Amino acid sequence: MKPIATAALAVLALAGCGIGVGGDGGQAPVVPAAGSGIAGAAAGTRATWQVLDLGSGSVLSAESMPGLAGDPAYRDRLMAFRLVDLQVASLGQQPGSFGRQDDELAQTVAAPGFYLGAFEVTRGQWRRLAGSAPWEGMPGPSAADAGRDDLPATGLSAELVRAALGRWSARLALPQPWQWEAGARAGTATAFPWGDDVRASVAGRYAATADTGGALLPVGSLAANPLGLHDLCGNAWELVADGSVRGGSWADALVLARPANRALPDPALAHPAFGVRLVLRP
Repeated sequence: MKPIATAALAVLALAGCGIGVGGDGGQAPVVPAAGSGIAGAAAGTRATWQVLDLGSGSVLSAESMPGLAGDPAYRDRLMAFRLVDLQVASLGQQPGSFGRQDDELAQTVAAPGFYLGAFEVTRGQWRRLAGSAPWEGMPGPSAADAGRDDLPATGLSAELVRAALGRWSARLALPQPWQWEAGARAGTATAFPWGDDVRASVAGRYAATADTGGALLPVGSLAANPLGLHDLCGNAWELVADGSVRGGSWADALVLARPANRALPDPALAHPAFGVRLVLRP
């Protein structure tokens, strides 16, 4: 693992990136009340999908999600979580493979099933969770994107995310590092979930990075990995439970978007390229 300063977060300088919450902060968060049914609705099921309603706090199970790609509700009021049930997960990379670093030891681990968000948390969802807009006033996407609530919520820090999730009685959590990487890899052992091809014509189908267009995109704009999870490579760096960030960003080279790559920022650092993807704990 390396300090964030050596991860070369291209274009976006780390200095002066404090949280800048807008005056009205969006709508107030809805906090699920005790006994709201989140645990009961999800307990004991191994359904492929779970859908959390951020308005009511209820959870519904489904075996397929045909409306996920086009329904704007899944970028706002609803959050979809995919079962990752690999039994054994490959982590790290083999020596000599593309971009591999010494701390990315290739290994397999037992991987009990868990539910990982299909998308990075969007701006609209973050407003519902936390009632704030930390991306406002930060450098990054163009002014034309200012009103897009389907973009990833950025300007986050590990401390900010933990504070927001405390309101949800620990039903939502930051993924553990192995959970994030297992979900990103989706059972593969290559440098990327689509394989080892680093040509922009191929990587650009799946990953928003500086090498494939250099723009922050609405969640789900590009192709999903084999599990149906989007944007785990590029778009926004994603905070995980150990305080590291994973997956690279729209402003960074493709090599930093490898699932094995990780960087360790200050947990209080709210950076314009830092977002988050959550796990649902039934």
